[in-house]
Order: sequence, then C-alpha cells, then structure tokens
Amino acid sequence: KVPCCPGTPYCLLPEYKGNISADMAKNNQLLGVDYTDITLLHHPCLTDELTILKYLELEQAMVQGHTKAIGVSNFDKRLLQKLINDERTTTVPAVNQCNHAIGNHNESHQPLAGGDDQTVEFCQQHSIVYSAYSPLEGLSGEDVFKLPKVVEIAKVHAVSPAQIALRWLIQQNITIVTAAHNASFLAEDLDVFGFELSGEEMQQLSDI
Repeated sequence: KVPCCPGTPYCLLPEYKGNISADMAKNNQLLGVDYTDITLLHHPCLTDELTILKYLELEQAMVQGHTKAIGVSNFDKRLLQKLINDERTTTVPAVNQCNHAIGNHNESHQPLAGGDDQTVEFCQQHSIVYSAYSPLEGLSGEDVFKLPKVVEIAKVHAVSPAQIALRWLIQQNITIVTAAHNASFLAEDLDVFGFELSGEEMQQLSDI
C-alpha cells in the first residue's frame, strides 16, 4: 500500500517522499523484487481531485513496471464511481480493500470508508474484487466472538465463531485479509470450506 497524500499521518513518515513511482521502486529494491503483484492506494486523500491525481500516479507506476496491478482501499461507492468515470483514468481498480465484517458492514457502521453493503455490491457489479480486512473486527470493537448469534450458529456447525465470520464473507464472494501469530489460529482460519451456512443463517448474520 502507498498513502494518498495529503490525508493521514502516513504522509509524514520520513521514508515516504511523496513520489509514488520513486517510492515503489525503492520499496521493491528493499524487498529484493523486480515488482509487486499489486499495490493499493491506502486511503482517499483530503479531496477527490487529489485522490484521482494520486491514482494517476499509481497507474503510471504500473506502466513503468513497478507493480503488476493496482487497486484502492477504504473507497466508498461514490468515490469509486467518480474515479472510474474520470476521463483521465484508464484502469479500473483491481481491488477495493475495506473494513467489513459481521456487525460492521452496513451504512450506519461504515458510511464513508467503503465498508457498507452498497459498496460491496458496486464492486461486484464492476468486476472489482472486494476484500475485507479485520474480518473478526478487532479494530472496531464489534468483536465477532462477543456476538450471541455468531456463537449460536458456530455451535450448530461445531466450528469457531471466527470460522463463521470468515465463511459469511466467503459465501458473498468477498476475499479476506486476516493474520495471527498462533499456528492453530492460522489453521483454523484456513479450515472454512468443510461446511456451508444456510440462506437463513446468512441473513441472520447480515442483520446483526
């Protein structure tokens, strides 16, 4: 990911010089790779115009071979539509990565950061992969382990609440970004293809 500057404290880090192509080239050098598979604009800038200008820099970095694909993060439906419709842009984002999970996915929870259901629908209609980070909601405080309905459905399937939360996303064709330091937790996160949530269970979880 690269920051959209000005916009957040990331832009003040001394290692970030503000030229996306140059910074990506340096990043690749540090990683010991010729290119990255995908690079995301981490967040919108302070204005829509600045955001589009930075996205154009990301497009140029891809043309220069620093990355094979580009995408965005924390973009809502409105901003995605504006980005795609701008006559200066030539590449539809491959991915939009947002904070999206059970208990944190409707308009009242994520109205401006792309975590809402309408943004998911827009991405899927435009062949943009929607990716959910913090799928167990460690960031928002809506911890899935504390949600009674999640715990109840987990018992029905003899799996963990974490597996229910991940399976709920998978069945919506949403990709997942999660992490753990415990090997057993990592194995559990991967073991989500041996069961399927019913339509009623999916709706019950979506209604949380």
